[in-house]
Amino acid sequence: ELFISGIAMEALVALGDVPHPVTRKQAPNLAQAKYAIDLLGIIEEKTKGNLSVDEQRLLTDTLYQLRMRYLTKAGGS
Repeated sequence: ELFISGIAMEALVALGDVPHPVTRKQAPNLAQAKYAIDLLGIIEEKTKGNLSVDEQRLLTDTLYQLRMRYLTKAGGS
């Protein structure tokens, strides 16, 4: 859970939704956000069938929320 949350926080910072912990500035970096989201997607794919129900739900929900935020920021539909 901590690992997934850490990567999700990196994505939120890169999306500009959360201030950077060091600079305390919100500066979107969509390429970096996409990388973090894609990394979580790879983790989901590679761990399929090996996670508890709660772990799978956390990963699936986190990915959905991040992907929707990314699409909103990137102007996609």
